[in-house]
Amino acid sequence: MSTGERPLSSAAKTLAILLALLAPARMAWIVFTFGENNLSNDYIARVPLVASMLDGTCSFSEFVRGAWVGGGHSTIALTPVYWASARLFAWDARVELAVGLLIAGATLALIVATLSGRARWTLLPLLSLLLFSTTKVSSFTFGESTLQMGLAQLGVALGAFCFARGSNRPIALAACAAAGGVLASWSWGGGIMVWPVFSAAFVVRRERRFGVWTLLGFGAAAGLAQYAWLLRSGDTGAASAPFSWLSKAKLVLDLIGRPLANGIGHADPSLRSQLTGAGGLLMLAALAFLCRNRVRDLSAPAVLVVWTCLVAVQIALVRFAVAPWYASPMALFWVGLVLLLAAAPQPMRVGGTVAVAALALSVQVSWDDKSFYLPSRAPASAACLREWRTAPAECHDRVFQWGPAGGAGELARLGAPLEQRGLSVFGPRRTYLLQGDFALGRVTLATPDRRTFLSGDGRTPAEADDFHRLDLVLAPGAAVTWRIDLPAQMTSARFETRVRVRADDPLLARSARATVEGSASVAHALVARGSAEPLVL
Repeated sequence: MSTGERPLSSAAKTLAILLALLAPARMAWIVFTFGENNLSNDYIARVPLVASMLDGTCSFSEFVRGAWVGGGHSTIALTPVYWASARLFAWDARVELAVGLLIAGATLALIVATLSGRARWTLLPLLSLLLFSTTKVSSFTFGESTLQMGLAQLGVALGAFCFARGSNRPIALAACAAAGGVLASWSWGGGIMVWPVFSAAFVVRRERRFGVWTLLGFGAAAGLAQYAWLLRSGDTGAASAPFSWLSKAKLVLDLIGRPLANGIGHADPSLRSQLTGAGGLLMLAALAFLCRNRVRDLSAPAVLVVWTCLVAVQIALVRFAVAPWYASPMALFWVGLVLLLAAAPQPMRVGGTVAVAALALSVQVSWDDKSFYLPSRAPASAACLREWRTAPAECHDRVFQWGPAGGAGELARLGAPLEQRGLSVFGPRRTYLLQGDFALGRVTLATPDRRTFLSGDGRTPAEADDFHRLDLVLAPGAAVTWRIDLPAQMTSARFETRVRVRADDPLLARSARATVEGSASVAHALVARGSAEPLVL
């Protein structure tokens, strides 16, 4: 707190905390409300390693090789989370998503701790909004992405915290920064960019102690060893098509602007994102000039901003499009920019912070347009994985979003080891959804000519492949038959639904009934017009 600065009241601090909780609360609602408990996509490459760890047949060398993702990503830090989730929670997808939210919360705490005085509380809601923004929904709703991106950002944030709070203890600072660097490097390919950033920060501090550089060197050696061993020439995941440096520059701008843009659930270029990225870099240049005499004092936000810029360049050099999940690490650019604005002269501090806040708020209205991975966790996807033995050919694309490029047999390669060990959709507590089994031909309607599914508003038509849980529409007096293959070791099963009658129904009430073929069990519900009642069997 600067001299003469009035401390905030307890009421103001409480208000700041409550506002800061809004963004993570909304993201948690999205994460745990949408998407089923099934693994998909990249997990096909994670299952063999985790299976060998569960079976006790994994050696250290096999672990290091298995935790390497072709294209240049280390998952040493992620794989133990996979193993723990499989060992303790039957590899429930929601466990990793919960861990991802906790990691983001820890990242926020470290970044806020770099501030002091009034700035810590006044900026807390905005920093929370940036780190839990709807633009990061693609990462937050897919375990692999939320762990990769989240742990890498946590490592960078730890380094920024160390530089902000460890100025008087160089050896402790170096050890702390090295730990953050190793975590970032072992989580995601972009994490390795911490090493030039941390090294530059120590150079700016004019650090000459042998112990400091030794600790940083050991950290870099540990963090980069797997890359040096396994990364081969041409194995960076880069596309081989020709490119222009102008297109790469636009891609960098597009990457930096993605956390403050709508409609980013695809890899198409975004003009708004490019303009926003350009504006962010211009603001950064202005701040660098205004704060040029305080570089050492602003090492924490500088670490965040410079790391993100280097990662943007790294991605642009090996990619030709901005994948939706890249909005997650790019958020640290704007977080660092806000921290730099807090140290700027008042006119720019207020104007710049308001501009970033306005852009951040403008993208919170919707989130579906920013989601990529949820279709691979739709009810139909979970049903396809569970019934992998007899699933139709189109089930492949419901589980793997890269299309037929992976080849035949991928569904079996993912489903067989999971079923053998009782993991994911084959866990001890399973959920079967009629909507999902509809895509497998296990549901028969008495009125096939009528519209089958409606979205949650009760009016908009929807397809059974939708990742939202939908309403099944039945005509008065019609019936639906659902065939389920229950596991032989089942001890109990519970059928649950809600029956809703439209408000404009001609009758005052409707009755519904559920029965099990070959059983005397019957469930009844009497539903008044315009209301809903549970039907449980």
